[in-house]
Amino acid sequence: MQTMQTNQYEQKVMDWIKDKFDMDSIVIEDFNVMPYGKRIMDMHGQEMAVFFDYWTDQVKHILPQECSY
Repeated sequence: MQTMQTNQYEQKVMDWIKDKFDMDSIVIEDFNVMPYGKRIMDMHGQEMAVFFDYWTDQVKHILPQECSY
């Protein structure tokens, strides 16, 4: 059962990415810091993280400049 959930949430993240980006113009890496996270980098060196938010049941994204430590 856990495997089905894993695939389901990761698929939601990948579907969001495919809907928003030209897949030939980006590089996608696993970003395990966030749930089902993916790190997206474009050809200009810009990057963002996309992940699944369990509490809202939504795919969300965050840009490096939005992080405050």
